[in-house]
Amino acid sequence: MTLGEKLEKARINKNFTQEYLAEVLNVSQKTYSNFENDKSKPGFSQVKDIAEVLDVSALDFLSGDGITVNQNHNEVAIAQNYAAINASEKLIEQYEQRLKDKDTEIAYLKQLLEKK
Repeated sequence: MTLGEKLEKARINKNFTQEYLAEVLNVSQKTYSNFENDKSKPGFSQVKDIAEVLDVSALDFLSGDGITVNQNHNEVAIAQNYAAINASEKLIEQYEQRLKDKDTEIAYLKQLLEKK
């Protein structure tokens, strides 16, 4: 399997268009099409970027016959959920602190009104 065939297979596996991938990689659609048609070869850094976007190993593109989809998808989802939970907890803490600050401010303003 050629590099171009591997690129195409991985792209189709993710249901991405050539246009989308070209935009993400900051190259023209024609340039990306040339990669898939083996008319030109991407540089190593481009292969690395393509592999990250398509969630495959860069080594799969550069050697062997097949493509292995990365299995760390669940790990990424877990990390994202953990980050969201931590962010939510921080927001709750901030909200609670704002409520305390408001209570303090209200008490102070009541004292000022009582003095009049």
